[in-house]
Amino acid sequence: MNRNWDRVLGLLFGVIAFFAVGVMISKNWQAFLEICPITDLLTWDENIRLTAVYDQFQDYRDGKFWRATLPFLESATWPPLRPIFSLLLLASPGEWPITWKDSFLGLAFYALCFPSIIYIVSRISGSFLFGSLVSIFVLALSLHTSETPAYSLSSMLETQGMFILLWVYWGLYKLYDSVKDLKPGESLPAGSKVAALVSAVLILLFFTKYPYGLLLFISIFLFELMSRLPEWIGFIRFSVKVHYKGLRLLFLIVVVLLVLSLPVLRVVTDWNLDQRSFKKVLYFLTVLLFLDFNYFLFKNRKDLGKISPPSIKILYLYAILPCFIWLFTNLDRVMSLVNAQMIVNKFVRSFILSLFESPEDKFPASHVFNEPWIFRTFFLFSLGAIGYWLYLNRKEKTEFTQARGEGRIDSLLAKLQNIGWPKFLKDPLFAITIIVFLQYIVIDASTGNKQLRHVFYPLPALLTILSLWSFRLVQISEKNRKLLFCGVFLVFLLWASSLFVREGGLLSQTYLSKNQFCLKGFDTATFQPAREFAKEIDPQGKYIAFNAFHDEENFQVAGRILASEFDLLFRQKTVEKGKYRNDSKYKWKSWDEFDKAVYIGPSCDLPSKYLSRAESLGINLNAIKEIKHPNGDYCFKEFRLIKK
Repeated sequence: MNRNWDRVLGLLFGVIAFFAVGVMISKNWQAFLEICPITDLLTWDENIRLTAVYDQFQDYRDGKFWRATLPFLESATWPPLRPIFSLLLLASPGEWPITWKDSFLGLAFYALCFPSIIYIVSRISGSFLFGSLVSIFVLALSLHTSETPAYSLSSMLETQGMFILLWVYWGLYKLYDSVKDLKPGESLPAGSKVAALVSAVLILLFFTKYPYGLLLFISIFLFELMSRLPEWIGFIRFSVKVHYKGLRLLFLIVVVLLVLSLPVLRVVTDWNLDQRSFKKVLYFLTVLLFLDFNYFLFKNRKDLGKISPPSIKILYLYAILPCFIWLFTNLDRVMSLVNAQMIVNKFVRSFILSLFESPEDKFPASHVFNEPWIFRTFFLFSLGAIGYWLYLNRKEKTEFTQARGEGRIDSLLAKLQNIGWPKFLKDPLFAITIIVFLQYIVIDASTGNKQLRHVFYPLPALLTILSLWSFRLVQISEKNRKLLFCGVFLVFLLWASSLFVREGGLLSQTYLSKNQFCLKGFDTATFQPAREFAKEIDPQGKYIAFNAFHDEENFQVAGRILASEFDLLFRQKTVEKGKYRNDSKYKWKSWDEFDKAVYIGPSCDLPSKYLSRAESLGINLNAIKEIKHPNGDYCFKEFRLIKK
């Protein structure tokens, strides 16, 4: 197509895409305000994250800068990126409560995906028109799913992951495009910004949610092995010759097998691996292996630089290494990841199968697409395009310098290293396609926590990458077939766009009534005890809190479901003029900053450990108020702190 026409039509459909995104923002936010009855609370994880932000906000305001900054450096369960955003929102002017601001931020991240798709696809394909069409296509399919509307209005990390992952794949595309013709030992030209781009996007993904980054690193590593196997064999041969011998090699094998066996052991045995002692041993073993590996890399950097694949050098030095340094600097971060690995939730049979399943009335939902036949046929068409491209490029090989081995095993490895390797494996579009496929396979194989939300954050990237194969098919086809394949993509585009006007569609009258927008649900009565007890809190009081529902012995009691709600609502009441902090013997060496104490628990009998805690600090607890909720599951007690 003529370049001017491409720009004109691209601008036209870009405006349409922006209009659709604007309508989505308006209607989704309308649903949040008018349909969702619970907007002062978030889900469990979000509540906990936001309570920590409240504490930091007060500490910064009161000049306690180190105490306010330390949670960003610790950040054992959640990376600091989203709390930083939330802190800025909390400090920003406006009448909206922070729960509204944080929920709108999730919607903003989702909306930003679509201009990002226009930019990324137009840069890869060279067509502004195609970028705009793909943006509309991805919006239609990703929005009209079982859970995306609800996630777009929550403070969960899925939409942030969607946005950043799109840019991750743009960075990976640029990387593999830059190194496709480089041989081992060669580097990117001076002045290249690809390494900086790759570093920024991968670290941002890791700091969105630790498992997002780690699972992607695994997928990238598997693709690296596949695409440059002869070069990796050379790396392995060198490593075994100069470093990994005897006990070192045995230690490497044992630790790697131990880590890889965790998902298997969780399923096939009844061993309790969720123990602090086991996780400490695992931590120290992996840290020792990590330090030894990097010592080997540093000591032999000149020789390794001559034989290592250029892509992995950039990925490791600029992204994987800094992320793992951050991970290993806190024991609790590793323990938290192992905890997450031990969780077993069987909400779906398989993340991959959920993409193809038909809608059911099952709750929670086990399907992704409300109209799965669009994705099913488009996926098959994309696989056909990939297969056709592979057929055309099947004979091209990358030849390597002939290597010689020493000994039987080394000679066998040398023969594998000398094999001509398929050149199509270095194609950048093929690279990001295999990595996104591996992303779904790795998460399916590695976690028993089969919550449907884990499928959604790679979804825009998956749909975008599959769409690019339609353009690749047009590029490699003869003139008479170009129109055919353009027509096929337009059929899929029109089919997907029909979702906008069908029942429950974005532009239909039933959009608000047919879709799920409220992640917190509609059961307001369940959360009423937390609101009622919050009314008893003095806005100017300075409270140290005993929330017994966080204690392990109360994990199975009925009131456990409100543990994070109490923390959040009580802080909201005291954030301006008071103070409310959960007690911790590690954090609070004294209670000099507080004048009152609050106890929340299933029984009105104050546990002896709390009395002992006050006794150890030389404090008497003078009871002021006691309220037992009518349902019998909650008790609120307030005390005045009196020094002995």
